[in-house]
Amino acid sequence: MKTKIINYLIGLIFIIYYYVCITTSYTLIIVKKGGWCFGDWIINYQDGGFKRRGLFGTLFIGINELTHIKLEYIVFAFVFLLYTAIFYLLIKLFWNEKNNILVIALLLLPVGFGMIIKDPNIATRKEMLFFFLYLVYILCLRSKIIIKDITITIFIIIALLTHEAAFFYLPFVGLAYFMKNEGLPFDKLKKIVLYQLLPATVMMLLLYKYGISLRTENTIAFFKDHGLILEEMGIFDYDPNYNVIDIYKSHLYDYQTYGISILLGALTVYIYCKFNKIKINTWFLIIQVLFLIPLFYLAVDWGRWVNIFFSLLTIFIATEPRAILSRKQEIIVVVLILFNLSWRMMLLTQGFLTFPKFDAFLKQIYYFLYFRITNLL
Repeated sequence: MKTKIINYLIGLIFIIYYYVCITTSYTLIIVKKGGWCFGDWIINYQDGGFKRRGLFGTLFIGINELTHIKLEYIVFAFVFLLYTAIFYLLIKLFWNEKNNILVIALLLLPVGFGMIIKDPNIATRKEMLFFFLYLVYILCLRSKIIIKDITITIFIIIALLTHEAAFFYLPFVGLAYFMKNEGLPFDKLKKIVLYQLLPATVMMLLLYKYGISLRTENTIAFFKDHGLILEEMGIFDYDPNYNVIDIYKSHLYDYQTYGISILLGALTVYIYCKFNKIKINTWFLIIQVLFLIPLFYLAVDWGRWVNIFFSLLTIFIATEPRAILSRKQEIIVVVLILFNLSWRMMLLTQGFLTFPKFDAFLKQIYYFLYFRITNLL
C-alpha cells in the first residue's frame, strides 16, 4: 500500500482519536463533573497541605482565585490544550515517515491508542501528561536536540507530582536515553541512575512519607468556596488501605482475562517488530515488567496500566525505521487489523471482551477447567 495513502489514514485515525478525547473530556469534566477524572485534576495543596497528585490542582485553584473562572472550565481548557499538543506531536512523529500498513495495526491496537475508541473513559486521565512529556523527549532525541540531564529530572518530578504511577514507567525513559544517546554504556547507566531513578525514588518516598490524605476535613467546604459542588466525591473518597485482594477475588475471571489482551497486544507488537526488523532490548522488557508488578498489585484499574505501557511502547518504536512489506506480509497485517477490531479491553475489571456468544463460550470453558482443577487439588 502506498505510503501517501497510509499517511492520510494515520492522520484520519488521529483526528478521530482527538475528537473522541475532547468530547469525552467535555462530558466528564463540564457536564458530569466526575469525581474520578475531574476530581483527580483538582487535588491541591491549598485545602490541607502537601499530598500526592496535587501539583496541577494547586495551579488550577490559583487561576480560579485570580480570575474567578469556574474550575471545570479551567481544567477542561488545560486538557483541551494538552490533547491538542499530544496529537500535534503524534502527527509530527508519524507524518513524514515511510509508514507501512503495520503502523495502522499498531495505532488501532485495543490495548494501546486504540483503547480511546473501545473505552473512551480512558480519556482525561492524568497519564496524558506522561504521553506529552515522552513525545517531547522522543522527538528531541530523534532530532538530535541535546536535553540536559537535569531537565529530564525536572520532567520526571513534574510527572510524579501529577500522578505517582509515572514512577512505574521510568524504564521507558531510561531505554530512550540509553538507546538514543551517544557515549559509553556505563556512563549512560550511571546518568540514568543519578538523574532519573534516584530523584524519582526520593520523590516517591517524600510523597508517601509526608503526603497527607487526598481528602481533608476542609476539602468539601474549600470547593464550595470556590464555586464547585461535586456530584460524586470519587477520588476524594478513595481509601488507600482498601483490601485489594478481595476485589481481585470477587472479579477473578475478569482480571485473569487481562492476560488475553496483553498476549494479543504483545503479538501485534511482535509482528510489527518482526516485519520491520526492529529489536527491543530484552533486559528493558524484564526490568519494565518488574517495575509494573507493584502497580498491578496496588491499583485495580489494570486496563489503564496496560494501556500506558503499550502507548509508550508505540511512541518509542515509532522512531525506528519501517521496512517495505511483501504482499504476503500485507495480507497478514490486514487480517491482524480485522481481528483486533473484533475485541476490546476495558479500563476496569473487564480484561477482554469480544462478541457476546464467544465471550459466553470462553467463560464456560474457563469455569469448567477452573472447577475441574479445583476439585483435583
